[in-house]
Amino acid sequence: MMSKKKVEAPLPNRTRLLNAAALEFATRGLQGARLEVIASESDITRAMIYYYFGGREGLYLAALEECYRHIRASEAAVDLTGLDPISALRKLTDFRIDYYVENPLFVSLVAIENQQRAAYLRTSEQISRRSVSSLESLDHVLVAGQQAGLFRDDIDLIEVHQVMVSIGMFNVSNQHTFGAVFSRDMSAPARLTRTKQLAFDVVMGLLRRLPEATARADKKSAKRGSPNRTSSPKTTSVKARSTAYRG
Repeated sequence: MMSKKKVEAPLPNRTRLLNAAALEFATRGLQGARLEVIASESDITRAMIYYYFGGREGLYLAALEECYRHIRASEAAVDLTGLDPISALRKLTDFRIDYYVENPLFVSLVAIENQQRAAYLRTSEQISRRSVSSLESLDHVLVAGQQAGLFRDDIDLIEVHQVMVSIGMFNVSNQHTFGAVFSRDMSAPARLTRTKQLAFDVVMGLLRRLPEATARADKKSAKRGSPNRTSSPKTTSVKARSTAYRG
């Protein structure tokens, strides 16, 4: 008689465990985090952490993966239905600023992983797999803006994302030092509103077609016999012209 394959029981309180782990790792770092504290906060034993995750590093990677999963899911849930490209771009930019403010643990864990030179992130199949579709919303907005003649043709999707992330992450990761040096409360509602506007203005400055570029494009269209560029829209995604995204 064939023996039945042992089925591993699901880990109880997994979400609670990963949240506790994220807080402990973000607060004390990869090596300073205390597994007994994480276990206690999750109502499990330290031995269970080793059983399910193999130890400290496995749990850290699981917490990191969960943080990336959450931001991907949150961005995918942003409703852009019926918005013109510029309004949709503003909504995505605002989302980035708000998300980092509301999820400072993500910012802290990314900082820790950068200290590790992304050694753990590089091993994650989950993060790699999700990166393929992580920028689809932004990609669609940029292509729509190109089709409408609003945005440049030579956009690099990841560079646009980089600008959004840079301003949003800086606003949280450097809020205390930057705020102390320049006597500004980076978390004040009025300041956050200005930061959102700053991010949007910078992104739009990167994307807008210059008047002379628009004139040249219209002249080329006329020579080809096309009334305007939107009558023959682009279908190639911006992402297809960008390098693979993992961050």
